[in-house]
Amino acid sequence: KMSKEEEGGLLWKNLRKLVTLVDELRDVGLQEYINLPRIAVLGTQSSGKSSVLESIVGIDFLPRGDGVVTRRPLELRLVHLQDPTSPWGIFQEVPGKKFYNFEEVRKTIEELTDKVSGTKKGIVDKPILLTIYSHTCPDLTVIDLPGITRIPLHNSDQPKDIERITKDMAFRYVKDPRTIILCVIPANADLSTSEALKMAQDIDRSGIRTIGVMTKIDIMDRGTNAKRMLTGQEIPLRLGYVGIKNRSQEDIINKISVQKALEQEREFFRTHPVYSTLPKSVLGADILTKKLTNILFTHIKHHLPDIMHEIQDRINEIKDRLKDLGDPLPQSKQEKMQTIWNMVTEFCATYRNQISGRYDSSKRGTKKIHKELTGGAKIKMYFYNLFSPFVSEKYCATAQYSDRDIQRAIILHEGDNLPGFPSADVFLYLIQPQLQQLKEPAMECLNDVYTYLESLAGSILEKTFSRFPGVEGELVETVQQVMMEEKEKARYIVDNIIDAQNGYMFTNDHDYLKKRTDIIPQGETPSDKELDPTVLYTKEMRARIDSYFKIVVRSVRDSIPKAIGYFLVRAIQDKMQFELYSRVSNNEQIANVMGEPAHIVNERTTLKKTMDTLKNALKVLKRDPELMSGGGGMGGAEDELLAELDKIKAQEKFRKKKDQEKRQKEASSAMGQMNQEFGGDPRGSSPSHRPSQPGGGGYKKDTSLFGKQQ
Repeated sequence: KMSKEEEGGLLWKNLRKLVTLVDELRDVGLQEYINLPRIAVLGTQSSGKSSVLESIVGIDFLPRGDGVVTRRPLELRLVHLQDPTSPWGIFQEVPGKKFYNFEEVRKTIEELTDKVSGTKKGIVDKPILLTIYSHTCPDLTVIDLPGITRIPLHNSDQPKDIERITKDMAFRYVKDPRTIILCVIPANADLSTSEALKMAQDIDRSGIRTIGVMTKIDIMDRGTNAKRMLTGQEIPLRLGYVGIKNRSQEDIINKISVQKALEQEREFFRTHPVYSTLPKSVLGADILTKKLTNILFTHIKHHLPDIMHEIQDRINEIKDRLKDLGDPLPQSKQEKMQTIWNMVTEFCATYRNQISGRYDSSKRGTKKIHKELTGGAKIKMYFYNLFSPFVSEKYCATAQYSDRDIQRAIILHEGDNLPGFPSADVFLYLIQPQLQQLKEPAMECLNDVYTYLESLAGSILEKTFSRFPGVEGELVETVQQVMMEEKEKARYIVDNIIDAQNGYMFTNDHDYLKKRTDIIPQGETPSDKELDPTVLYTKEMRARIDSYFKIVVRSVRDSIPKAIGYFLVRAIQDKMQFELYSRVSNNEQIANVMGEPAHIVNERTTLKKTMDTLKNALKVLKRDPELMSGGGGMGGAEDELLAELDKIKAQEKFRKKKDQEKRQKEASSAMGQMNQEFGGDPRGSSPSHRPSQPGGGGYKKDTSLFGKQQ
């Protein structure tokens, strides 16, 4: 069993490893893509944030002054040295130089701030990176944020909405669930009015990453103290509060060192009549440092596995995107032509797969679930809706004819012949206007399918040749030409099908032929036999027209989709690839227009740079497997915090699972609703085409240029 001293040494060793690991991840640039554990100091202007940081570091090095002093976020990487050697600092913006004089460090912070933020108190969200090596500081990474400022300074560059700007900047840093919030609150102000505490509680509702620090505890009004605040009796915090005695302005003027001030702080709390009675775990910079160290250790241990998973997921996403972008532009003409051939093949294969509904395994990485019908399913929807109003049980072709209209037609076509004999001309005269109504919805269906095929081809062509818009422009004309030619052929066939139904009356329908005499009204009672023969003949003609019209509609509901499907949809697929190959083969100059847009080149370069960063980060993480094992807790409250973090993580995972199930359910519901629109039987009742009214005419005009409605 290890002694406490040995356990402490192992603890600090493990902590150093973890903090160094996170710092290395920052050094390779991972912070730009994935959030890493850190501590952010949150507080209002002049709340004592700088004094808290100096107490933690044990060195006087931060700028002082009136008004807003911290005008750029300061990222402090603290490295604890075992040997009591002279401390030093290193600025990322001043490479190759060690600063042993911390008065010079202070001046450099001011210079770097003025360089970016200007000399008139402007505030800019561009962090200064300072690494301090000292035996007086713990192993921590802390970000000092500009204080929340209510009113802009006079004669400064600060805008009128400085409060919103400083709040938004603070929010961007502390909203990250991997950031520990060090909430600095002056004890001589009302705790319930603290902007920093309110923001922290709004963001960290579970309270597992907020530590309260009560500053200026020694300058409270006479007769008051911070006991109730420190013990959480006013506004409780899960991780509690720690009281700090700041250096006064007089101490700073008199050059009282931070180490001396820490000794005075310990003496102040030890001899104070109220604070000396409080638990030692709520008072002093030493306690705050230890608490921060333990909590940061716990957070890093907890989040490292997730960070590793995020890195791997991001790498996979970049690989998929790089695959979409393709390899860099080839140099030789032969290689360029081969690339174009391959992309034409890919375009045609994707187009066929979309229409046939075939699952494309090369797109398996996509997480998007379509809630709308696409491809062949969309085309089939147009077919199912064709003539749907005409197949309703309530629809009668002769509904717009009165008995008088039919009787007038009978008289008209009887001519000078002997009355009482039925005439086929009456039937033709009355049925043809009804059959003529079928042409408009048939042509609309053809146009709808063509427009969708054109839009689909345009979107796939644009995506496939996004790297080479010049090549895309050369091929667009061929694609349009193929589609227009096949559309005209299909239009001719569809037109002829409707004309055939109009121009030649015939049916082999078994029921119609077998029951044709049943259509004639039969007199069954004396009153029926006394009916006017003209009325009986009118009823017979009405029944024959309605019956024959239903037979025709049933026929064209199959034949029109078949014609469009074969002479348009299938013909385009069969001809497209051959025509595109011919265009490429007969136009060798097409390789000369094969150039990538600047944004594609830049995106590929950026993605490769990001990929290198992520791979380097993975190497850093895998270098020490023990750090990824999840073991080696710190015991006590820290283990409880780790357990709570795991619990919240599990709840978040459960919530995401529920959200995913909800989205899948919504997608299924949307699909079900679409099916209902088809009327259960997919040849349903969604009325996309209405029978034409007198005076109406024509079918929808063509639309063109790939998805752009004209």
